[in-house]
Amino acid sequence: MNQQTLIGLVSALSIAVTAACRTPRVSEPKSPMDPHYKSEGPWFEGWYTRVVDDRGQVDVAAIVGSFVRRGISFNDSAKEGYAALVVSDRAKGTSVTYEVFPEKTFLEAGGQPVTRNPDDKAPADFSWRADGVGHMTESEVDLRLAPSVRLRAQFGKPEPLFPARPWIGPEGAAAKLPFIWSHWFIYSTGSTTNYQLSTESRSWSGTGVSHMEKNYGSAFPASWVWLHAMTDGGANRLSVAGGPAPVPVIQPEVWSVSLKTKTLDWVFLPGVKDITVKRESAPCEGKFSITIDNPGRRLNVKAKAAPSGFVGIATASAEGWVKAFAHENYQATIEIDAYETNLLGGQKLMQHLSDNHGVLEFGGDHRCPTMKL
Repeated sequence: MNQQTLIGLVSALSIAVTAACRTPRVSEPKSPMDPHYKSEGPWFEGWYTRVVDDRGQVDVAAIVGSFVRRGISFNDSAKEGYAALVVSDRAKGTSVTYEVFPEKTFLEAGGQPVTRNPDDKAPADFSWRADGVGHMTESEVDLRLAPSVRLRAQFGKPEPLFPARPWIGPEGAAAKLPFIWSHWFIYSTGSTTNYQLSTESRSWSGTGVSHMEKNYGSAFPASWVWLHAMTDGGANRLSVAGGPAPVPVIQPEVWSVSLKTKTLDWVFLPGVKDITVKRESAPCEGKFSITIDNPGRRLNVKAKAAPSGFVGIATASAEGWVKAFAHENYQATIEIDAYETNLLGGQKLMQHLSDNHGVLEFGGDHRCPTMKL
């Protein structure tokens, strides 16, 4: 399949799904948030939740995952695990990663072992668990990664990218293409969250807002950039991710972006016709920018973070978990400008947002090669 054919196929499917997303009919919820099933490895599932508490001046990301090794059946695998907490103390201006690699994890869907892919007409109902570490579900998390390092949180109602079609994620129809080896799904762009967090140095508790997503497939992409911003108590939310498409041989660069504010609801799905993307990236300088245009809209996003503030997290390769395969900074400054445009090139600024505590992530081959974490 050549690049033109691939992009055309993704474009046609994405356009069809985008149209369906905006149809005001009510449908039963579907959730790729639940574990998927593959008869034999390599295969991984990974869940990420970021809790933001502006009043408490703290961010914490909870990450859990399971991996099935190459040539091992899903049912027989120990499902080797990963669990991490990234704690960003805004008052101190520091971020720390706590992580463990459990030898065995347990996955359930609907209270039962995973034996098939998520039901198209079932709400999210999953459980990840590792003995001695804790658990995560769609409604709560309880992880203890050291005697004094623990996060407990309870999540409120999810806010999907497309409320009328909550099973549609940032890939659009591309999520159904069988030759894509890695997938990304956003379950909630902002859920009210009650939490209790403790580290060696201090404790926090209160109410925040959570962004909840997952990745799954045979391995993470070879290279990617991801960033996230949330301001005004979660009223304004931005998610950006992209890089070479995780497909065989030809890998065109694709990007997915969502901006949800008090006045705007923009989602740019990859491969949709008439969308153009320009981006610049300097991972060793902690800089990234992207401009997305489609008829009537332009979105400019600029992110900058101090190179000294990055921390490492593990992601899954085809052979297992790899430490520090992604570099993240939770003290990034992210500037967002949303414009309406016309055929004559005129622009009208619809909204400007600034987040001094956003997250900027460089992953895989996109990491700074001289940054050792």
